Amino acid sequence: MLERIAACAVAESNYRHAAFFEYCVQMLEDAEEVADCETSYFRGTGSGKRAIGVDGFAFDEADGSARLFFAVYGGEPEPESLTQTSGKTYFGRLQAFCEDAVAGKLSSGSLAIEESNPASDLARMLNQQKGAISRFRFYLLADAVMSSRIKDWPEAMIAGVPTEFHIWDITRFQRAFESKTGRDELEVDFRELSANGLPCLGASVESDDYKAYLCVISGRALADVYDRFGSRLLEGNVRSFLSAKGRVNKGIKQTIQARPEMFFAFNNGIACTASKVEVVSSKGGQYIVSASDLQIVNGGQTTASLAATRRSDRASLENIFVQMKLSVVPPERSGQIIPEISRFANTQNRVSDADFFSNHEFHQRLEQFSRRLWAPAVNGAQHGTQWFYERARGQYLNEQSKLSPSEKKRFVLQRPRTQLIAKTDLAKVENAWRQLPHVVSLGAQKNFLSFSSFATQAWDKNPSEFNEEYFKRVIAKTILFRQTELIVFKQPWYQGGYRANIVAYAVAKLSQMIEVQAPSKALDMRGIWNRQELSHALRSEIAHIARAVVDVITSPEGGLQNVTEWCKKELCWRRVAAIEMELSKAVRVELIDRDEELQQKKDAKADQDIESSIAVETLVFTLGTEYWREMREFGRKELLLSPDDDGILKAAATPGKIPSEKQCKRLVQIKARLEGEGFTPPIVRGAGAV
Repeated sequence: MLERIAACAVAESNYRHAAFFEYCVQMLEDAEEVADCETSYFRGTGSGKRAIGVDGFAFDEADGSARLFFAVYGGEPEPESLTQTSGKTYFGRLQAFCEDAVAGKLSSGSLAIEESNPASDLARMLNQQKGAISRFRFYLLADAVMSSRIKDWPEAMIAGVPTEFHIWDITRFQRAFESKTGRDELEVDFRELSANGLPCLGASVESDDYKAYLCVISGRALADVYDRFGSRLLEGNVRSFLSAKGRVNKGIKQTIQARPEMFFAFNNGIACTASKVEVVSSKGGQYIVSASDLQIVNGGQTTASLAATRRSDRASLENIFVQMKLSVVPPERSGQIIPEISRFANTQNRVSDADFFSNHEFHQRLEQFSRRLWAPAVNGAQHGTQWFYERARGQYLNEQSKLSPSEKKRFVLQRPRTQLIAKTDLAKVENAWRQLPHVVSLGAQKNFLSFSSFATQAWDKNPSEFNEEYFKRVIAKTILFRQTELIVFKQPWYQGGYRANIVAYAVAKLSQMIEVQAPSKALDMRGIWNRQELSHALRSEIAHIARAVVDVITSPEGGLQNVTEWCKKELCWRRVAAIEMELSKAVRVELIDRDEELQQKKDAKADQDIESSIAVETLVFTLGTEYWREMREFGRKELLLSPDDDGILKAAATPGKIPSEKQCKRLVQIKARLEGEGFTPPIVRGAGAV
């Protein structure tokens, strides 16, 4: 891992610094430290002749914070040491940039940044939104090793806003990369918030997979934790929900201000998970003194509202207490169990199924394909490779954790990290090809929710559409998207910044040009899968399209000044769609007949129908008559069965009777519905004895 970070940009020798920064940001996004970071490279001189600089930024809608990044890339074979003095210098440039930006000095006057530079947008946003920013979080990213003499940086204040400092050296990246969750360690010491810690009661039968505690936490302590860690505390589904719905709930705010003593009675509390807790006993009872990898899976609105109301309205939280359910889940099971806890903990709230799409059968099926299908060997390689679909965070690392060094080396050789595709990557490439670049530009989480709504509806209509051919087409689109990123990066006109927007719009424009100018043709996705790369003609076409796209997306309309915000508007896409460009003859020759594409999809759907039918019948047979008998008893007791449901379950519960193919499909549907209503699968005795 150390070598990967130090050498990440060697292939792009002219853009090593930028490539290093983007690699680091990808690592931070994988670790859920940051989301939707925008590149905004700038180095210059600010007020008082201070050196100023920034490499990127991210605004977190969930906690109201602004993250600013400064990267230092040495590129030496042996990592250098990052000292206290050099760290202070680099943070000083970032802080000076932020101070001048907030003061408006970089948006107008002699110090104004050239408008073509993305840092100009950043400076303007910092000035315009300074009243809404809850906290600045500064990040120093370096391919160096932090000196052991470096002490924690104390918080500062910029324009009255608390500002904190984080150093990510290669050692910290290494820790996050190798952790079972893929995240940087998050440790909450409750003794810093309350003298003895959190009073608690054990609330479960202890097992290796699960322990639980019931706790009461003061509103002040909960707000303190949220102020310190921000949206890192929020489980992914909760974070995206909170970002979409706003941070402050009016009802919660009113209770805080008018009837704080009734908060505990009126509020449902929060549900949390942790990978490890330390519990001590005293005469006063049990106390949780620390928790590792703490995540809020329900109650994000409550938590954010407490912190925001205290900050904006100077509300006292001293008389407010919140009930907390804390589930302890081991790291190796967190990717599977935590989203499930989040889903069921939020069933009483207005959270759509799309918010919890991560565990949908759609994802499970793609995961199965990715473990089974091998991409063709290319470029003289003697073996094929697999595209690893990561349905749950950390799967790629978890599957390597129990391997020997030689097995791990083989695993990475056969499944290189460059062929890792996360569910948010899938949503990005699919929505770009569906000609929704403005939705892609909303950011990973919002784009994912948009794609989830589309995919769940398509799945409900016909799950057989999602088959091996679909998986190969997804990979082909991923290759198209990622190679477009490299193409843009290498163009002489590319000045840095807005690359994510340029790529999404270029891919969408290519899709639209083929659809409009060659309606009887289609891009040869199977050909891209077979070659595992784009043709020369297609790469040239993309470079041509991307150049035209840049002129539109960097010229905001409708009173907008900010390019990033302009790219989120449908009007921006309509302007790009209206660009008059002709598909080149070289690309037209490579297109296939749409009838051929439709036949490929039809054949794949038929194969999936057969495979799904066999899988359903196998499942019904394997579960056995005892399973179906107990399910029938549960359904009848709870009045959940129609006469037809009851008859089908009766047949499945009768020894010697073999349900038909149609009945098996109904049984699986009944099974899903009744398990959602609370049926707990029994320990099957004599499974298979139908």
